[in-house]
Amino acid sequence: MFHYFVGKINHIGWETLLNNDIFGIQVHYIGKQNQWEFFLYPYLDDNKKTVVYYAFDTIDQKGMFENLLKVSGVGPKTAFQISQLPKENLQQALKNVDVKFFQNIPWIWPKSAKKIVLQLRGTFDVEDLQRMDIDQKLYKNIVTSLKWFGYSADQIKATLQKYEGTVSKDNIPEVIKWIISQI
Repeated sequence: MFHYFVGKINHIGWETLLNNDIFGIQVHYIGKQNQWEFFLYPYLDDNKKTVVYYAFDTIDQKGMFENLLKVSGVGPKTAFQISQLPKENLQQALKNVDVKFFQNIPWIWPKSAKKIVLQLRGTFDVEDLQRMDIDQKLYKNIVTSLKWFGYSADQIKATLQKYEGTVSKDNIPEVIKWIISQI
């Protein structure tokens, strides 16, 4: 199996290929490079009985991918999407126990986001768990409150994700007013 490849990326239809003068490999790749060194992770897909290659620009991305695969409930596609995010943003989200950051990634729901944050932080603090639960309750309360006024849950959630401040019990009325002004 390959773990390192020097070549360039080619897109043929829906397929992404890494190739050089000798051969090519079909890969999953999100980066922006066209010709460079790639770090590969061969993933054995038990369902299809095939090997799927994920290509990364840096060894750090590959390491993050491997760590994410250890989180229960996180599969290779989700791990791949998270590993492609800027390292600084990931570190900040983990430091701030920002569950919403991970929920913005497709197919990550609240429980999975909590697992990811706790397992990647490597620490288990009761305060962090309480903070995550409070954030989820506030989020649900805001959505429920505004649904009574005829707004759709999707509209509310999309607008709430754009809110740059911190949502707390003290500023819920302010947040609700802001959301109404944005919708």
